[in-house]
Amino acid sequence: MLKLLFVVITRGFRKNKLDFFLNLFGLSFAMLVFICISVYVKDELSYDKHHVNGEQIYRLTTSLTSPNGQQTNMALANTAFAHLLKNNCPELEEIVCVDIGGDYSINYADYEYKHINIREATPSIFEVFSYPVVEGSVEEFLKSPNTIVLTETLSKTIFQESPPLGEVITIDNENYTVNGIIEDLPGNSDLQFSALTYSAINGTEELVEWGNYFVYCKLNSANLKMLKTKINKLTDDKYVELLEQMGGFKLSHNLQPLHSIHFDNTLLADTPKGNRKMVFMFSGIAFLILVIAAINYINLYTAQLNRRQKEFSIRKVFGCSRKWILFHVLSESFINFILAAFFALTLSLLMLPFINELFGKQFTGNSIIQQIIPLLFIFAISGILSGIYPAYKINKTEISKHLLFSRFGKILVIFQNCISIIMIAAVLLLGKQVQFMKDHDLGLGISKKKIVAINLPFDTNNFPGTETLRQEFSSLAEIESLAFGGGGTNLGATDNWTKTIMIVEDEQGNEVQFVVNQPRIDKNYIDLFGIKLIEGRAFNPTSEYDRKWGVIINSTYAKTMGWKKPIGKLLSTESEHKVIGVVEDFHFDALYNPIEPLMFQILENDPAFLFASVEPENLKHIKNHWKKTFSDVPFEYSFIDDHFDTLYHKNEKEMTIFSYMTIIAILISCMGLYGLTSHFTTNKTKEIGIRKVNGATVFEIIKMLNIDFLKWMIIAFILAIPISYYAMNSWLENFAYKTELSWWIFALAGIIALLIALITVSFQTFKVARRNPVEALRYE
Repeated sequence: MLKLLFVVITRGFRKNKLDFFLNLFGLSFAMLVFICISVYVKDELSYDKHHVNGEQIYRLTTSLTSPNGQQTNMALANTAFAHLLKNNCPELEEIVCVDIGGDYSINYADYEYKHINIREATPSIFEVFSYPVVEGSVEEFLKSPNTIVLTETLSKTIFQESPPLGEVITIDNENYTVNGIIEDLPGNSDLQFSALTYSAINGTEELVEWGNYFVYCKLNSANLKMLKTKINKLTDDKYVELLEQMGGFKLSHNLQPLHSIHFDNTLLADTPKGNRKMVFMFSGIAFLILVIAAINYINLYTAQLNRRQKEFSIRKVFGCSRKWILFHVLSESFINFILAAFFALTLSLLMLPFINELFGKQFTGNSIIQQIIPLLFIFAISGILSGIYPAYKINKTEISKHLLFSRFGKILVIFQNCISIIMIAAVLLLGKQVQFMKDHDLGLGISKKKIVAINLPFDTNNFPGTETLRQEFSSLAEIESLAFGGGGTNLGATDNWTKTIMIVEDEQGNEVQFVVNQPRIDKNYIDLFGIKLIEGRAFNPTSEYDRKWGVIINSTYAKTMGWKKPIGKLLSTESEHKVIGVVEDFHFDALYNPIEPLMFQILENDPAFLFASVEPENLKHIKNHWKKTFSDVPFEYSFIDDHFDTLYHKNEKEMTIFSYMTIIAILISCMGLYGLTSHFTTNKTKEIGIRKVNGATVFEIIKMLNIDFLKWMIIAFILAIPISYYAMNSWLENFAYKTELSWWIFALAGIIALLIALITVSFQTFKVARRNPVEALRYE
């Protein structure tokens, strides 16, 4: 029986080649999208799941609450308090302190390896986290000062095939002995690094409200709620004096589950985070694309029934039961979906490099193969469900009454096109928002300048001094102007390590708590970046008062404090820092968040960056001069406008992924429309012949054939407008500065979808309309 069924199904595929290939390619592309998104979603949702006993690992976070209830949360914690917890809470099996890390250069055997992500950690990191060992004994890792553990790839990069253990490498003129090699960290690990160095943290550090280390705790089987209560009681006891000095402020600590860290972007000083909304949105779209392809299958198979009516009627005459016909149709549907699934899996493996580049991930063939069983199950169920409606139609007594474009079929076509219009509108809005952020006025006068930021990786021993550097490079004709800045002044590439919590009294005497950026700059920085000074004056480096107490704030700082005349204001009653100038608000970061309060202080020593206005083609002369003057110091630079472009690189990637998904959704819809039009025109062959004999023109025939499709597109457009408006308006709420949700986005989306549909349908109807009517009526 199964053999006969297979023969019958194969014969059916050969007889209906167009439908077979339209379904195969439509389903394959839909499943390809579904496979890619499912692998991406699994990767995003499995962050840090590779750690053994990961459900027992928590991160200690810190919260400071002002008397008026304003709360500031930070991912970092104080290391001294962490050790107090270890000594007072037996529920904590182990703690580990890991610093914020940074990019360093490693020197070995006359070679320099730049931009290596190195973190400092306490030895207990290998007792808390699961890092598979390649070489060395984990019991000895980071047990003594100046030891380092490398990842496998970094080890091979530096030592090639030579044994790495016991080798000495140099970082910032300090020697480190390699005493361990671990496997490379998976991409879905929140805490990333290429090397770990020994940390001397031992709990003797000062007990202050904030810290600069990530603190992770491994718990035993303790009651989490009771442990949190115990931790905050210890916080109250140990910080009582400090909190009294702060006047009504409350300090608390929380335990954040390791597996929830990746999607939590509410904490200051944290690692880059994922976007849960985008993960769910991509999942939903992938599912809808699969539904669109399934709708194509249902409509095309149902449309075949006019031609296959005789086949199924004969089978019934010769004794085929309804159950057998049902089994036949479901089997045909199942085979279609499984064939498409294997084709999609093959495509996904062949396109793996492109998929990795598109998503910015490091998927392997195993990432896809591990998904085969659940994916095949989903596709098989989809195939069976897609076959139920055609099977129901076949088992109707009068097939012809229920075939082409039944009410249900029309609803499916309208649904398909509604989804396509929504996706086109979303792509248009994504592009508009990204362009808006790139073109938005940053409040900086650098649009006609190319400003380069040169890293100054000098240590205390070899730093030549700020003024020496200024004189050295001011003499170069290629440099129009230059300035120096400390950490956090590299606009567009700044991080929140230069942020601090300000607790001050406003004009009404109320204590105000807010996050403030406090970078240090030299006298030329404001002029170089075209920042507008709207009140007061700039720094005077010869003024001892400016060097000690003078600050320049932005307008947002003044508004936060309620200052109408900020010049001369003291930052607080306990501080001698006084406002000497106010600058107009400008963006020093992405436009996702509103401009934050800013407080400039004068930079005297230890600049982090040298900023120069220079044409890109002249940069090589500066580089050559640098190498002659500082031969032992690497020349590392970046352009400021590149920083701001990079800020929106993630949004551009999302737009690209969304665009590809939209194109595939439209392509699948077009395949379905093309197939349906083919069946529609075949059924209208006699009518078209009679109309042409009676004088109907080609245009009139095309109009008659296209009018139904046009009606469905208009209905789809009307339904798509409120849905897309609500969805896109919700998405725009993620941005502090956003583009307008213009009417033309919806109009253009509808026009594009309508044109694509009409071109697809008209291609088929035009051929039929031009056909000689004799061909249609010769047998009548």
